[in-house]
Amino acid sequence: MKKKLLFLILLLFITPIFAAPPKPLTLVLDWFVNPTHGPILIAQEKGFFAEQGLNVTIITPADPTDTAKWVAIGKADIGISSDPELSLLQTQGLPLIRIGALINQPLDVLILSKSAGVKTLADIKGKTIAYPVGGIDKIILSQMLHHVNLTLADITLINVHYSLVQALLSQKVDGITGAMRDFELLEVQEEKFPVTVFYPEDYGVKNYAELNYITNTDEKNDPRITAFLLALKEATQFIQAHPAESWKMIIKAHPELNNSLNEKSWEMTYRLFSEV
Repeated sequence: MKKKLLFLILLLFITPIFAAPPKPLTLVLDWFVNPTHGPILIAQEKGFFAEQGLNVTIITPADPTDTAKWVAIGKADIGISSDPELSLLQTQGLPLIRIGALINQPLDVLILSKSAGVKTLADIKGKTIAYPVGGIDKIILSQMLHHVNLTLADITLINVHYSLVQALLSQKVDGITGAMRDFELLEVQEEKFPVTVFYPEDYGVKNYAELNYITNTDEKNDPRITAFLLALKEATQFIQAHPAESWKMIIKAHPELNNSLNEKSWEMTYRLFSEV
């Protein structure tokens, strides 16, 4: 009996030496760190990734359009993309596949300044609309316009990269498309700038996932993918059960998010997280 007990004690101390090291995994975000990345941030802070045997490196791209490209060429294992963007890239031949959803509904909105006099979407004819980099936002806007018998030729489009809110507040444009209802819309409202808002799903755009997790098709059966998704599911469940505590953990790790705009964004967004 004593020998058996001694053996168990020795085994307890020896076992960690032979434990497998965490498997590295690189995740590239769609934008700078913000409340929409809640499950990822909580999985990191609560150690859910580590519990699944993963050492996750989170990268913020200098250019959000790089995310899918990095995954396609193997520079990153997992990225974040929308349904429309993923479909477009797949038709272009990029080896990408959806492995789960972060937010499984649209966040995109079309915002018009009240001073533009746009009361119905049909009134947008002749107006100047700013959009960010990429063609997805124009595709969504085109579908909305089609719903009221208009086309992109009926408006003037200006690429302002990612300075959407600045363009609207400065009144250099009549409206902006490609804005997020859980961020840019809140930012405009904080400035008490009067606007009219149009939601894609009300104008013929089919429901789609705003934020997906994507990987290279060659990695779809990688066991790290399953481990990654299990950690995110646990993180999402924790957030839904403890939203206030989760937010405190996030702003402690990322103090740059500790402001009223991001807190409002969190209150709107955490309810939308998908359990992948």
